[in-house]
Amino acid sequence: MMKASASIALILAGVSGAAIAQPAAQGWITQADLPAAANPVVLHFRRTVDLAVQPRRYPVRVSADNRFILYVNGRRVAAGPSTGDVAHWRETAVDLAPYLTRGRNVVAAVVWNGVKPLKLPPDPTPQQVRNAEGAALFTQTAPNFQQSVATGFHLAGDGEAAALSTDRPGWRVRRDAGHGFENGWRQIIKGGWFYVAGHPETIDAAKADVDWTGPVERGAGWQDTVAAPEAAGRTLVADRLPLQSYDATTPGTVVRTDLAGGARFPRQAVTVPANSSVKLLIQRDAMVSAYPELDVSGGAGSTITLTWSEALYDANRKKGDRNLIGDRAIFGIHDTFLPDGRPRTFAPLWWRTWRYAEIAVTTKAQPLVLTGLRAFETGYPFRQVGRFASDDPTLTRIFDVGWRTARIDAHETYMDTAYWEQLQYTGDTRLQMLISYAVAGDPRLAEQAIDAYAGSNVDGGLMDGAYPQRTSNVIAPFSLIWVAMLDDWRMRQPDTAPIVRHLDRMRQVIDWFQPWQQPSGLLGKNPQWNFIDWVGQPATDRKIFPSYGSTNESCLMSVSWLGALQQGARIEAALGDRARGEADAAKAEAVKQAIRTRCWVPARGLFADNPDGTVFSQHMNALAILYDVATPEEARAILDRIVAPGKGIDAPAGLFTTSYYFAWYLAQAFVHAGQGDRYLRLLDTWRDLLKLNYTTWPEERGDTRSDSHAWSAHPTADLLGIVAGIGPGEAGYRSVRIAPALGDLKRVDATAATPAGPVRVRYRVKGSSMTAEITRPASLPGSFAWRGRNYSLSRPTTRLTLPLR
Repeated sequence: MMKASASIALILAGVSGAAIAQPAAQGWITQADLPAAANPVVLHFRRTVDLAVQPRRYPVRVSADNRFILYVNGRRVAAGPSTGDVAHWRETAVDLAPYLTRGRNVVAAVVWNGVKPLKLPPDPTPQQVRNAEGAALFTQTAPNFQQSVATGFHLAGDGEAAALSTDRPGWRVRRDAGHGFENGWRQIIKGGWFYVAGHPETIDAAKADVDWTGPVERGAGWQDTVAAPEAAGRTLVADRLPLQSYDATTPGTVVRTDLAGGARFPRQAVTVPANSSVKLLIQRDAMVSAYPELDVSGGAGSTITLTWSEALYDANRKKGDRNLIGDRAIFGIHDTFLPDGRPRTFAPLWWRTWRYAEIAVTTKAQPLVLTGLRAFETGYPFRQVGRFASDDPTLTRIFDVGWRTARIDAHETYMDTAYWEQLQYTGDTRLQMLISYAVAGDPRLAEQAIDAYAGSNVDGGLMDGAYPQRTSNVIAPFSLIWVAMLDDWRMRQPDTAPIVRHLDRMRQVIDWFQPWQQPSGLLGKNPQWNFIDWVGQPATDRKIFPSYGSTNESCLMSVSWLGALQQGARIEAALGDRARGEADAAKAEAVKQAIRTRCWVPARGLFADNPDGTVFSQHMNALAILYDVATPEEARAILDRIVAPGKGIDAPAGLFTTSYYFAWYLAQAFVHAGQGDRYLRLLDTWRDLLKLNYTTWPEERGDTRSDSHAWSAHPTADLLGIVAGIGPGEAGYRSVRIAPALGDLKRVDATAATPAGPVRVRYRVKGSSMTAEITRPASLPGSFAWRGRNYSLSRPTTRLTLPLR
């Protein structure tokens, strides 16, 4: 599998125009006698460079195992490498010239690695590897998305900057003995929730390496670096993503404290008396992912813990109104800082996500001064293009909360949740990509995701359900969703290369399910986790979803495969093997007929989840509509039966209801059935969430673990795509088709991003007519659809007055 992945890396680099992938056999350095078992470890690298003049360009490419932050003359310049896997290890390109001066310069990097080697027997079996990976989750001190070969640092300079390369002498290194990591899951194990994200850090100022980016070496222990030949076990590829943002933002304000005068912090310094214990609870107006920095002085022997949380909890560890403070407690991971009495800045190496933070201080004989607290927001540097406003102000709030959620969960990869896991799950990512296209018009992070999944190959064709990551978690239906990602890209992006280079990979995914097709045409039970959605309470309900009947066949799994067959057929017809496309289309038709024959229950007027007709869900029926198993007449009647009137996305009794995540497919079913005007009623579920003062959307209903789950943010894309009606008219977004579904709205102003530039619409309903004003790029042809008629958009700005009915 490693060799196959490396081949994909080479093909990927060549097709995309990036630098050709190359083995990392040279140029990696580390500290002498640093065993792999030393992890977690923090190393400081530095070297000087003397320049006769300030250069105009000084380009370098930087990487590390596992992470680095690069400084020039004490200024933070870059961080990375962007998350990848061993076969696609990223190099960050940066021009150092703006940070260099004539004369002596110091280039320095902090490199850390918390990935501990697995304890395995000789020649382990796959099951032994999986067992070791699972056990390590309770001991690892690195996020689960991080892979590792061996701790090291790599810098390659071009032209004059080649003198700075790490394969040249002059680099020095020292281990920071005062900086370590803890296992985050163990900190919060009493909560019973899964945690594999950025791990807590401990900084002991008395042992820490300080002033290491300064003009001269300070302290003992610096030594010349040595080569790290172990690092040859990876393939370097150019990082095509921009640097992550690093922008000053407010850390929040103190809303509860037992420290006299503590409410002034962080606007003003406050003093914690000797031999005391105090707490300061800080609240932000909205959730943020940011790097925190806490300034202190004095307080030798003190202990400071900074706890980060998305929300506050009652005595039963339940959430409620996210603005409610009262006597509620904070719960989450915490960093630990140990002052040494001197002025210090405590800054974890990895960013944190919080709406609430608590500073807890216990002093000894010396008072501690909390001097200041800063935060630097980070994430993928999307530029917002899309906007939505209407005469219903709650819709703008829904749009904005969704966009904030999408941004908090977008970094070097998409993430399911920036707080709890930081993993790029396929089901989540498809919806996050659609938001990126519509609101930012930036496809680079989406292309990264498509390529990343392709580099994962498990069980002869499937992909890991989240990737990159160290532990395997194969979710079979999520591989089918990757095929849908390709079809989404086909419609929304003009560059076909990301699809073409993965045609064979797409075929592997589709074909993997073929052996599980039964003589009836339906899919039988396949191995791996057949997760479709979180449904049902209690967990026993979840064990029967998706449902298999007495013949061990599933209608719901079959309709999921049907969708991928249809999407694959369209992709093949447009960009691949036409004969293969025709074969996939024929298979799809056969599966469709099998579903109609075995899964339609006339007495209910619904499709069942299994051929026994004992389990029904919104999921099965939404997909049956989307993939044209249901006739248009059946589709409209089905929608009436699977949504409870006046209850948002909720289903009537007797049907499994979609989560916030899978409700996207339910919404698309309404549009596909010509019922888009009913979409706004589904958003009553999100209106109810606003009453609880969420600033980012939750993972699931009720006592949710996560308050920052981007799979619930899809209304942000659909307010533009369904309500404002802005979407591609042809593959590659060669034209725009505008087909609004205004429901009861009287006023809408919206802008959506397209590859050709922003498209703006302005709708006004008055009396018996609707006035539409559409502004589009001159290079983008378009049409406007309204009440069954199409109108050509012949000018860059078109104004239409049309009958309301």
